[in-house]
Amino acid sequence: MLEERIKSVLTDILDIEPKDIGMETDIIKNLGAESIDLLEIGLSLEREFGIKVDENKLFLKSFRFYMDEARQKNLDKIDYLKKRYPFLGEERIKDLLDDARHFIMPSIKVKDLISYVAWMLGRDNKKEKEYKEI
Repeated sequence: MLEERIKSVLTDILDIEPKDIGMETDIIKNLGAESIDLLEIGLSLEREFGIKVDENKLFLKSFRFYMDEARQKNLDKIDYLKKRYPFLGEERIKDLLDDARHFIMPSIKVKDLISYVAWMLGRDNKKEKEYKEI
């Protein structure tokens, strides 16, 4: 199961107990992950799932930049961010926009990691299917 495999990656890297991890757990604020841990998490997810991790997307590193860019271009922030982070649902993006008023760094939750990996696995399967059809 995807959730259990991702939790296993987090427990190994952050040296925590599985019981300390839920879908809403913030990997930085609640689990104490630092930038080196994020790098290791990204690499571990690549190995575990055979995907190429875009750390900028996965860890929402450009979230504020995209948020400001949408404002400067007078675009709908939610639609703009949904295009930049297609693995996040509209409700999650709304939560992140609300958090952005109070925090510098976006809240990266376990459910975001799961959504990203599922999205990447779906993309890879789609590419493979398209290739076979050629």
